[in-house]
Amino acid sequence: MANLQVNHEEFRAMKAKITFYIGLVVALLNIVQLIFAYEPVRWIGLGVGLFFVFWGLRIGWTKHKNLTLIVGHVALTTGTFVTAYAIYRVPFLEATPSLAEVLDLPLFWGMFVMWGGYCMITHGYCSCAIKTHEWNQIKKNTIDNKSEETIDKSSAN
Repeated sequence: MANLQVNHEEFRAMKAKITFYIGLVVALLNIVQLIFAYEPVRWIGLGVGLFFVFWGLRIGWTKHKNLTLIVGHVALTTGTFVTAYAIYRVPFLEATPSLAEVLDLPLFWGMFVMWGGYCMITHGYCSCAIKTHEWNQIKKNTIDNKSEETIDKSSAN
């Protein structure tokens, strides 16, 4: 059996936790759908999910502004096309979809991707969003360092 170890330092050094968790949910959802339905389009969703898992762990939003802006514009454009396609497909739905089915329709994912693209563009352009993100990282690191010092002192006694 493989020995799985969690590197807590890597999670503390995570660049964008929300992005990581959104990517993880998208990747897992597409893996489940790939297993049960084996629709080739799920490979795209899996790739997008893994991309954001990697982005959240290693890249982040504030250091690579140009890359953030490029990915944001690509996401916004892609989301617009997916939403337009979904609106075209709405009259052809045979039955009213359930809530779970709505979350799997292109209209939901098109809006989701457009929202994500907007967030990326905001993070790339808006200096207040960048400063807030950096301030939160500094604050979090200060709290983490204080808690480690407390743990070190209590383990020394």
